Amino acid sequence: MTTIQINEKTKIGKNVLEMLKALAKAENDNSIRFLDETEFLLSSKANKDALLHGVNQIKEGETGKTIKLTDLWK
Repeated sequence: MTTIQINEKTKIGKNVLEMLKALAKAENDNSIRFLDETEFLLSSKANKDALLHGVNQIKEGETGKTIKLTDLWK
């Protein structure tokens, strides 16, 4: 699944959202779905597990691992 963020405060963003809403009504329920971030994170077992793992890390005071931006592109 790909997540696309649309800035609804811009003219083009408003137009795109209106088009998507119209398309979602024209087709079946599976063609276009609007998910907020929480719904997406709970949409599969793997996503839910990752979310709950992160919440538990925060509760336990774990800060996680720091990664340099340059290391992401190796």
